[in-house]
Amino acid sequence: MGNDRALRIARWASLAFIAGGLLMMVLWIIYTNVHGPTTYDETRPVLGRTTLFWGMLLSAPPNLLVALGLILLHPRLAQGASRMASIGYTLALIGLLVPAVIDLIIGAIGPPFFVPVLGAGLILLALGSRYNPRIKRQNINLLLLIGIFQVIAFALALIPLEVSDPFGGYRVYGIFAHFLTGIGWIVLGVGMWKRPAGVAIEPVPN
Repeated sequence: MGNDRALRIARWASLAFIAGGLLMMVLWIIYTNVHGPTTYDETRPVLGRTTLFWGMLLSAPPNLLVALGLILLHPRLAQGASRMASIGYTLALIGLLVPAVIDLIIGAIGPPFFVPVLGAGLILLALGSRYNPRIKRQNINLLLLIGIFQVIAFALALIPLEVSDPFGGYRVYGIFAHFLTGIGWIVLGVGMWKRPAGVAIEPVPN
């Protein structure tokens, strides 16, 4: 019975990852066409909505869905996990939830202040889960890859505008921060749905 319940929760987490990833990809395509490839907002409305609206949608709903997936997987990812994994898990949730709430309040997508927080959190979570029997190796690698995408995106955001704008740096940033990251969450969700990990809750070595 306990295993059945854990399996159902894992399936809901998988759906949250897939839905969040799909939204990231689709909304980024819309947003980048509304905003344009550089930091200058060209504001080409889609369905009568401007950059502010699509930016808020790009940030908040996908992040909240992915955060939901991580929260549902708390027993596997953080309960009894190594200290590194627990810290990473907490940072990842902060990096998802705080900007989502802020962007919902302001009705726009804010600066990428929490991108490195999410990136560092996912990397620590992945590295700290190497010996976690409840998570498959391929899923650990995907968490690490998504974290690396976030770090690369933040590094791109630090490039001076006079350097990045000529090659459409803002759009390249979005490819890593949203599009490739969305693909990563989708692959993670599909992999977890097809091959759910074990549901036993054993302590993980520090």
